[in-house]
Amino acid sequence: MKANKKLGEIYLLPNILTLINVSFGFLSVLAAFDGNYSRAAFWIIMAAIIDGFDGIIARATRTQSDFGIYLDSLADCFSFGAVPTILLYLWGFRHVDSSGSSFLFSLIFFIAAILRLAHYNTLQRQKPDRRFYKGLTTPSASLLIAAIVLNHPEPLSAKLHTFVLTFIVIALSFFMLSNIKYRNFLNFNFRYRIDILTAFLLAFLLISIVIYPDILLLIYFSLNVLSGPSMHLYNRLMNRRQKAFSLKKEESL
Repeated sequence: MKANKKLGEIYLLPNILTLINVSFGFLSVLAAFDGNYSRAAFWIIMAAIIDGFDGIIARATRTQSDFGIYLDSLADCFSFGAVPTILLYLWGFRHVDSSGSSFLFSLIFFIAAILRLAHYNTLQRQKPDRRFYKGLTTPSASLLIAAIVLNHPEPLSAKLHTFVLTFIVIALSFFMLSNIKYRNFLNFNFRYRIDILTAFLLAFLLISIVIYPDILLLIYFSLNVLSGPSMHLYNRLMNRRQKAFSLKKEESL
């Protein structure tokens, strides 16, 4: 009886974390409507951290289930789709555009996030390579938006800043809907050992983020977003060079 009770508690843990993720998303919405945009961004980051641990713990404890997958998808749709959309509009677009049409750019992000999550759920049936994602994940896109807000918590008032934000939103939406491969940095298991160098680098990264959170989070999340397109272009260039080298070799023969 005790073993069965313990097993039930283990299965509940990932779903409880998912609900905590949703709760942080809700807190972010409240903070955004109160005009505290830095706190709203903070809660998005916390939701993403919980979302990451949710998947890691589910795999480590082998407690993945269809219910958990659907619950996690709904939670992501709220925390990393609807919540960043609200923050984008209230912080980035509302104070600049007098016509009121700027909400469309926030809506583009929301629609892209929903389509990305639906596409992700479809790919899970094909048992994809978990070392990579196809397309930018919605938490990654939301984290970049949150990092930008943390570095500039005051609502945007200059049209130039709004134009740059519009470009970023469109780029993030495109990356989410693309087939560009992104490395899955959370593809590890707590049951596996790590070497001392990896442990040192993780500790150094965490300490650095604690000391200089705003700028380092912006740099890290920006690099994460750009890593997929950069590797995509690099692989294409290498393939072209290999083809050109093969043609020259055949001509010489």
